[in-house]
This record gives sequence, structure tokens and C-alpha cells, in this order.
Amino acid sequence: MKLSLSLTLSLLFGIALFSYVDQEKIKLPITAEKLPIISTLNKPTDSVIIKTVGQLDQAVIREFMKINSCYLPLVNDSSFFHPKYDYRFNWSKLFNDSLPLDHIYRNRYLVGDFMALDENFESRGITEINPVLEELIDFRKYDNKLLDLFNAAERSAEKKGELVAYIRNKYAKDSLKLMNFYEKVWEFKTPPFVRNFSTMGQNVYANGQRVCLCEARKDTLVLIAQFATSSKRLNPVEIKDSTGKVISKSHNQYLPIGKKRHYYASQYRITSKNWDRERKYEKADLIHDEEVGGGNNRVTYYKGYAQLPNFLLMEPAKEYPRATRLNGIHEVALRELSRGMLGTANSIGCIRLSDFGSKFTRWWVPPKREFFRNV
Repeated sequence: MKLSLSLTLSLLFGIALFSYVDQEKIKLPITAEKLPIISTLNKPTDSVIIKTVGQLDQAVIREFMKINSCYLPLVNDSSFFHPKYDYRFNWSKLFNDSLPLDHIYRNRYLVGDFMALDENFESRGITEINPVLEELIDFRKYDNKLLDLFNAAERSAEKKGELVAYIRNKYAKDSLKLMNFYEKVWEFKTPPFVRNFSTMGQNVYANGQRVCLCEARKDTLVLIAQFATSSKRLNPVEIKDSTGKVISKSHNQYLPIGKKRHYYASQYRITSKNWDRERKYEKADLIHDEEVGGGNNRVTYYKGYAQLPNFLLMEPAKEYPRATRLNGIHEVALRELSRGMLGTANSIGCIRLSDFGSKFTRWWVPPKREFFRNV
């Protein structure tokens, strides 16, 4: 088997999705993913200054980016972003300007890191990171036993019964909300996807593409979850007969250079959060969407027949008139890409996630997010 050259080159590039946040109004828990940002002064008292993210220099940001993709949007480098436009996204760009100043979810943003090769042209590999309930502001008022039962229930019907009973006895007022989260999101949780390479036919593809769920805090950018993804590399081709009937289907491969580099914009905004047929959209789902900032029960279809579950529609900024519109982030649903290829550039356009990755991301992310792409 051979390493696909088109994949090797195309995965040198990245993509990033963001929103805006005012950290001063939010008290959030410490997390294991936090990166220390400390400068020690040469004083007798050995004073320590904790720098804010906005005070970090580019050398530090570049090092942190290698560990935590949440820092990727702060890299001021025209090789990552289209040089024709302003690529210097600073700390303020992480704030969500569509939500009220005191909204608890204003510090949430997404990063799509589409680089599968490192600086040595070796596969970065993909290791998914599932969210930890203890780190989510949504669950900070609940005790550890409840959170332990959430994690145990997905593996045992008996434990799910214990979860239901515990919620009814201790958190009766929140029972609808908690059970809705479990049955619509958490029950779909799967073990993290870990892989360095994927194969299709005789080709070997480097893994590394990821969508990261991030929270901006005053002194750090926190990685909440990391899911394997796939961005565009394939163009669908249909051959029709004289009557217009499709007689064969195939795909052309291409590199993200030249005109193809403009397929994605460097900046988007997620304008809607759609649903899927697998789950019934109920009152609790509507309430949660309203709390987060928006969402709806519509289902998106590809060419009118193939469902694209949990579709997050992306609208390119006006500075990118050549970028393709009506693209989005959604659950893997089409035959052209198996779940085993997540982590590689093998999409026909949209940004694809696993079942759990797409469901949790839709539940977690506020709408009207800024979306910046590294090209």
C-alpha cells in the first residue's frame, strides 16, 4: 500500500471555528487540560505573575498549539490563513458577540484543526477526547454520585435503572432535563477513536484532523472535547446518458491549492443547529436550545434524500465570495466515507463527525459562532 500524496499535502492545512467570550463574568472549574502560563520574577519574594491568554507571545502560543488545538486561532501566521485577509485573530475574537454579556456559554468556541502531518511530515495521529461531565458548567451543581451513574449507565441496564431512581429521588425538579441529556446525548457515547493511519483500497491515509470543543478562560484555553473529523478532498462525479439518467458515479481527488484553496472560507459563522430523525425533538430539547442560544427541529438532507444528522450550517463571511455556501458540520451519514476514515481528508464538502461527536457538539455549542479556517 502507498501513502496518498494528495492526502499528505492536503492535510498540511487547518480549519478553526470560534466565537466570542467575556471571561470576566464567568467562574469556571479548573481542568486537567489547563496549561500553566506563569512567569517568575527575580525578586526576593519569588513573586509569580499569571499571564492572561491575551498577553502570551507568539512563541508560547505556537508551543501550546502543538499540545492543545484551542490555541490555533491565536497563531498569527499567513501560512495558516489566507494572506489576502486579516489573519491576526486575537484574544477578543474568542468571545461570542451574539449572546448577552452575562451569558454562561459565551466562552465556548470550536476549533477545526485539519492538519494530519506534523512539522516532520509524519502522521500526527488522532486521539479523541470525550468530554468529562465534571468539567462542564452545566453539571457543576450536581454531586459526584450522579455523574458516576451517568458514566456507568451507558454500560449496564441495571446502572441505568439506578441512574433514573437517583435522579427521581434527589433531583426531581431537574429529572426531565437530566434524563433528556442522557437519552439524547450521553447514551450514544463511544470509546475514544485512536488511530495513526486509515486505509481505503490500496491507499494509506495519515490521521490527525479534529474538531475541538474549547472554553476560553482568562489564563488558559481549555480543551473540553476532541473528535476525529474529515474535511473536503473528494469531488463527486456523475456520468449521465442522453436521457439524463445517472449511469455511473465516482470521485475526483484534488489538493487544497490554487483555486481549490478557496473552497472553504477563512471565516464563517454557524447560523443554525438542526436535528436528526433518530431522536424525537421534545420539550426538553426546545428548552435546552433556548438556554444555549438557539436551535431547531429541522432535518437537513443531501440532494433531498440522504439525511445529514445534527447539521450545523456555516455561512462564510462576506470577505470570501468564492467560498462554497450551505456547508456544515454533521454526523457521518453518506456511503462515500466510513467512520473508519474519520481523521483523514476524505469528505465531499462538509465537516463530518461520529454519532456521539455530532450529537454532543450540537448540544454543547451555542449558535451564531464565528468560524475561522486555516488554509
